[in-house]
Amino acid sequence: MAGTGFYDSDQNIYLPKDTLTWADLGSSPYATWDSWTSWYQNLSASTTVQFVSDIIDFGSNKTVVPFVDVFTQVDGGSDTATFSSDKPAITIEGSVNSDMSSASSITITRTSNPNFTSLGAKRYYRVTVNIDSGLNSAPQGLTGVNIKLDGETISEEIENVNTSTYDDGSSVTRTIPTRQQYTAINYVGVTPTSTISDTNATGTSAPGNYVQLDYVAEGYLTESTASITTSSVTIVPLIQLVSTDTQAFTIRLFKPNTGDETDCQIRALVKGLPLVAQDTYGNIVKK
Repeated sequence: MAGTGFYDSDQNIYLPKDTLTWADLGSSPYATWDSWTSWYQNLSASTTVQFVSDIIDFGSNKTVVPFVDVFTQVDGGSDTATFSSDKPAITIEGSVNSDMSSASSITITRTSNPNFTSLGAKRYYRVTVNIDSGLNSAPQGLTGVNIKLDGETISEEIENVNTSTYDDGSSVTRTIPTRQQYTAINYVGVTPTSTISDTNATGTSAPGNYVQLDYVAEGYLTESTASITTSSVTIVPLIQLVSTDTQAFTIRLFKPNTGDETDCQIRALVKGLPLVAQDTYGNIVKK
């Protein structure tokens, strides 16, 4: 545990540190006791207090979403802290290394960036919570931070979709929307439920003469010619997963024999991590 504040064990609260030092007491305006009116002298609307968690070992590389509960209190009172529009700011770091080197991170705030986006599969995580420190007359701090990292997925089934509905006329891909919004989609299984018409081609090649012409009289051998026969076949298309988004997946459908773009009826199973975001109270919760 680390941060920019200090722990007041009498109140069980993590409070901001003032920048005032003993050296400041010998100069104005602190040269006399009458000028010393508050323990805090340099807190303002722009100062903050920051708490950094220990490194959390998830046990193996895993794509997760964080759930964070932030508990606050005003110094010397029972009221909870008040926040400016973009606080708390909660930073989630993830790394494959135990010392957090080469970590990826995202900072979530209440207004400008409330949604969490995936950091990919990491083993080690760390959480930093930054809140407004309050003013000199009413400093505020943290009484607790609960952190849960969750790799459990949610899922949905999409049925009776005709992919031609999503043909934009200029691309060979089809982007299918999902009902739920995800932090990250990590599995899409697509099954065609209707068939398409494709072209099947069969043919023979020309083998040529099988003995040298010098050994037989001219005209006794003739060469066969190559031929190709095409026929229409009913078949299911091949489907390729191209990409995923937080609320959609993109596929490509093509005919197995000719490779031409096509469409059909499909059903799909989608799995992913739920969307989490910071709520109005400063907690990261399922959205």
